[in-house]
Amino acid sequence: MTIPSGPIRRIGPELFENQLREEEIELLSLLPSLVEEAIEMNSPYVARMFPPTYPFDAVAQSKFEKTTGDSLVEKHKVMLEGFTSSLHNKQLNFADLAIWVGAINDIRLLLGTTLDVYEGMEPPDPSDPTYHNFVIYDYLAWLQGSILDFLGSQFSDD
Repeated sequence: MTIPSGPIRRIGPELFENQLREEEIELLSLLPSLVEEAIEMNSPYVARMFPPTYPFDAVAQSKFEKTTGDSLVEKHKVMLEGFTSSLHNKQLNFADLAIWVGAINDIRLLLGTTLDVYEGMEPPDPSDPTYHNFVIYDYLAWLQGSILDFLGSQFSDD
């Protein structure tokens, strides 16, 4: 089986081919619901998805959350739904890829917070119960980085 060099390939001026394998699509299709569930449960693990806008002004932060909180939550949910619904599409556009990057970021934030990931951290031993989640986290980092690198290359002067 040939593994593509990256998850995305240009096939037209503003059209791209989704080169993810079926196993990857199946895994990725399961992950957004974990984020949506954590948001619905108001889990402390979603805090990194909603960093404070006014970290040194509790009154302004409270006012901001009251006026924009629901719309921010809805924005994340719509993005996750857009990601899930476009995973099986073989053709994608720039808007799809932007949704993918945002949704993957949300999933990584939740998973990384759950796993207490920090920079320079060594992956756990394969016998550790969290090992498989770290593998997924690393895969998501690769996927997001690959898409961002690809998009960056589409706008370079070379």
